[in-house]
Amino acid sequence: MPHKIAALRVEPLGTQIRKSSQIGAEVILPDSMKIFNPQALTEDDTQLLRQALFDHGVLVIRNQLGVAPGVLYDIAKVFDSQAQNVHSGGKTQVTDPKNILSQNNCSRIQRAPQVTIIGQGRIEDYEGISLLQLKHLDQSSFHEHPLSDDEIEKGYTRPYRWHMDAPLYESLPGFVTSIHAIEVPQVPDQQLQFPEGQSMPIAAGSTIFFSGARNFELLSPEEQEFACNTTVQYAPRAYEWIRDCKASADGLTIETKGREKNLDELAEWTWDKVQSFPMVWENHGNGKPHLQILGCCVYSLTTTDPATGKSTVIDDIDEVRRICHALQSKVYAPENVFAHRWEQGDLVMFHNRGLLHSISGQLSKYPDRRLLWQCSMASGASPKAYKNTKA
Repeated sequence: MPHKIAALRVEPLGTQIRKSSQIGAEVILPDSMKIFNPQALTEDDTQLLRQALFDHGVLVIRNQLGVAPGVLYDIAKVFDSQAQNVHSGGKTQVTDPKNILSQNNCSRIQRAPQVTIIGQGRIEDYEGISLLQLKHLDQSSFHEHPLSDDEIEKGYTRPYRWHMDAPLYESLPGFVTSIHAIEVPQVPDQQLQFPEGQSMPIAAGSTIFFSGARNFELLSPEEQEFACNTTVQYAPRAYEWIRDCKASADGLTIETKGREKNLDELAEWTWDKVQSFPMVWENHGNGKPHLQILGCCVYSLTTTDPATGKSTVIDDIDEVRRICHALQSKVYAPENVFAHRWEQGDLVMFHNRGLLHSISGQLSKYPDRRLLWQCSMASGASPKAYKNTKA
């Protein structure tokens, strides 16, 4: 039954945390609801929660140990009327060693098979699984020029890979991703590295975010017009395609071409299932434009001249990556990045169609375990292209 004692509240995080990122708010549950239950919200509370996600990008509910994993399914339905009953990454966890998505050794919860177990460390007899050997991925395994041992010793870290939770093949990306923290390592803070010697302090293992809306704001009028008239074609079986590739220091793109797999080396695929999306997506809740590019997986661009209607395909991969990186790198600065400092019991929901996010942190030398649940349900609704009326 809907609660009756008090209403749900949403409080934006302080400006010292949000800075210019436009990201971050805390959800204060009603007095009658200690553990989050979307099915028990009133219609007004549900609408408030929906709008808050679309406006603030990341919502945090504290002290949620004990929440059932199935709640993460219900969260998807709050924000997406066309949420499917399947994880956007597929019905089962990716375990194919040809796919970079298998490298964290994660697994699925047996009683909630669309919820993924992620983290760091050896965990025995958990959720019906006899042994988990979870791996927290960091830049050392994926960057063309990773941090030196000296830089790591000084406490520096980088984004692993900026992305949306999107398979880019067959299933459409979900509106929302939910993550629940069961165990959080207690290790010293680290410094997120930026170009030109900048850095910002973050908790080790923070999930970091930037807003596609903030990114779009930082583009010139000419860049905005280009982005609004461009479609991004992703590679077939994109995560297999880039398995041997290495990323740039900011985690936004692939550094050097030539290591991509040949298309005939990939698992069976057909072009009709390979996804292409607008470069700029319209926010479903407030209509704002969001620059949304999964830069490491781009394959080609198709741009249309609004004056003539003529379309041009850009398929030189160096040029494709250069264009996308030039647009996205404008937002990669300390004032525009929100870093969530995980606390045990946190339940975090983030707008997967409005933000990009990344793992961060160097945890491998610490014995502390890290254990989280993650869920991003596929959608039946395609991303909506933003129409730039100012152009």
